[in-house]
Amino acid sequence: MCLSKVYLKKIDPESLVLEEVFRIAEDNGTILVRSIFGEEKKLEGYSIGEVNMVDNYVILMDAGDIKNA
Repeated sequence: MCLSKVYLKKIDPESLVLEEVFRIAEDNGTILVRSIFGEEKKLEGYSIGEVNMVDNYVILMDAGDIKNA
């Protein structure tokens, strides 16, 4: 099973959104993140910036930052 940590903008303990994440979905500008422990977070205005399946992390960026990159 491949579980990930989700961060906002950078890998940093202070920017950690959720650990042990098994599902990330996008719905009309909102990112939905779910962990195996039943925790769920909705983040508006973010897009997926990077997915690293080897090191098991996802970095979310401001949607505007992704479009302007």
